[in-house]
Amino acid sequence: MPWRLIIFLIFLAVVVVFAGFNTGNATNISFGFYTVENVPIFLSLFASFFLGVLITLPFTMFRSSKKKQKLPKEKKESRKSRKKRKGSTEPAEPPADPS
Repeated sequence: MPWRLIIFLIFLAVVVVFAGFNTGNATNISFGFYTVENVPIFLSLFASFFLGVLITLPFTMFRSSKKKQKLPKEKKESRKSRKKRKGSTEPAEPPADPS
């Protein structure tokens, strides 16, 4: 069994135990036009986290796809610059005299 899966399952168990101990802590959530009463705190925290992930995910996916498109272009440019350096026959300049 992979170690990452084991660590994830342990973390998930800790979260479930934490949620189980805090089911008595409840609050009212008002949406302005409707109020939800006696919502456990851990559910409101989980919902906030989940919404944050959903909002951030498209931006992250767009950025990674943009990097993948840019990468081949950079590789071509770096190959061209290497060929230019290899083809150059100019001698290197001697170091400057510090005096």
